[in-house]
Amino acid sequence: MNKRSKEKRTMPNRDPNNWQWLVNMIPYLLLSAATFTVGFITVLHNGGPWTKALMSATVGTILSLSLYPVFLWVAAYYQLPEEVAFAPCVFLAIMGVEWVRNKADGLYEVLVAFITKWLK
Repeated sequence: MNKRSKEKRTMPNRDPNNWQWLVNMIPYLLLSAATFTVGFITVLHNGGPWTKALMSATVGTILSLSLYPVFLWVAAYYQLPEEVAFAPCVFLAIMGVEWVRNKADGLYEVLVAFITKWLK
């Protein structure tokens, strides 16, 4: 019988850093899962239909993911841990898309009033 010795084969084409992109995406994946789940459950808890819950959770997740880098920057600016940026995104999901829309409309009205007063 021919016994083969176990040799440790080198793998020159394998780089352990190939999976680094996935490790870097873990906070975004967790954030999207958390905000979608919280937004979906919040709308259902408030008595909305599941279609409205699905749409509100999707829009809330997109909004949270787009604002997450801003909250990361604020956390870095005030020398806070990165985990602090997670909370405002989940807060936006809890408050819902309608709350964000109402606040944006109010801000728009203030801005329009300021510009019309400034132009006169």
